[in-house]
Amino acid sequence: MSDTAERGLLHNLVFAGASGASAALLLVLFVVAGRVLGQEEFGKFSFALALGTIFETLMDFGLHQVAIREVARDKSRATSVLQHTLGIKLVWTSGGLLALLLAATLLREEWDVRMSCYLIGGALVARSFMFTIRGVLQGLERFGWDSIVVLADRGLLLACGLAVLVTGGGLLALSTAFVVARAGAFVLGAWLTNTQLGGFGVRYDRDIWRELQRSAVPFGVFLIVLNLYSYVDSVMLGVMRGDAETGLYGAAYKVYEGVGYLPSILASVLTPRLSRLFVTDRAGHRRLVVGALVASLALALVVAACGYWLAEPAMSLLFGAGFLPAAAPFRVLCLGLVFVFAIWTLHATAISANKERLLVRAALVGLCVNVMVNAYLIPRHGAHGAAIATVVGEFVSLVVLVIGLV
Repeated sequence: MSDTAERGLLHNLVFAGASGASAALLLVLFVVAGRVLGQEEFGKFSFALALGTIFETLMDFGLHQVAIREVARDKSRATSVLQHTLGIKLVWTSGGLLALLLAATLLREEWDVRMSCYLIGGALVARSFMFTIRGVLQGLERFGWDSIVVLADRGLLLACGLAVLVTGGGLLALSTAFVVARAGAFVLGAWLTNTQLGGFGVRYDRDIWRELQRSAVPFGVFLIVLNLYSYVDSVMLGVMRGDAETGLYGAAYKVYEGVGYLPSILASVLTPRLSRLFVTDRAGHRRLVVGALVASLALALVVAACGYWLAEPAMSLLFGAGFLPAAAPFRVLCLGLVFVFAIWTLHATAISANKERLLVRAALVGLCVNVMVNAYLIPRHGAHGAAIATVVGEFVSLVVLVIGLV
């Protein structure tokens, strides 16, 4: 890789790092929510957020990843890809939101949990459109503008969320704050994108829609399975063990998920660069993949060791003494970070090499293993069992990816 390319990659990594670091704003919000709402109400919120995130993939269905790859390979298509993808999203967000409303109504009888799910669904519609904006900006490698969109989104979430919590708002007020914040962030993202590309809007061309959607289908299936894998444990806990247990696991998982943003920073920078190298320089593609894997694994070992050692003081300090039992599942989750860091790099590699089917296969195998282990362990061990199931699933997914890419 040339010096110029290396400087460009580092430049992008700095901005992507700023975007990833903004996940700390979400962690602050979840910490305050846990302290203010308590285990049971926080468990309800965790359930609503987990269920909504599962159905969010139906609203995007792989179009985010396709936008990155298509724009990275032909930057002249950026405006066209943006406008046509936004048009397709109008269809998918309607279907995804309807599916979420039906699922929430069937799974939970409590009116406040149902309403929280409905509100979170509305917020996720706005986030889905923001994903398209971010995909185009990342494909253009304008990570500075992308970081502005991300920081605005999470900053507004923190501000609105804290405002309702400190004034005595409960579960539904916090869920409403998500809608307001995400709507505001989308408006800002649309304005910024219009200034960069000179054309924010919706277009329809049957052939282009068909091309984009055909490319997105494997990604969409992969993301549906991946999100099921990531959040099905919280949903199963809510149904099988109640809201208090879900709240404990939610606290552990939110910290674990926040740490998981670290490898996503590297993957977000790698995906457009690897996508271009795959068609222009296969040797450079291989070198970048190997170097990224070594760096991600080294970082994972350090982070996992620190998290395991600091589990009890971290849970107690962040969420309060009542959440101290969350340290046990968090320690288990820390063991899975080694697998997660490598998986993010392998995901970027598979996307760049047009191996979407491998992503689907790995996620599907991991999901099946995760659900089976959860079904066995959650009734017996609750949150601790859900954490074990997550780690086992991560390991199995990693093995499938390695075998498919070697």
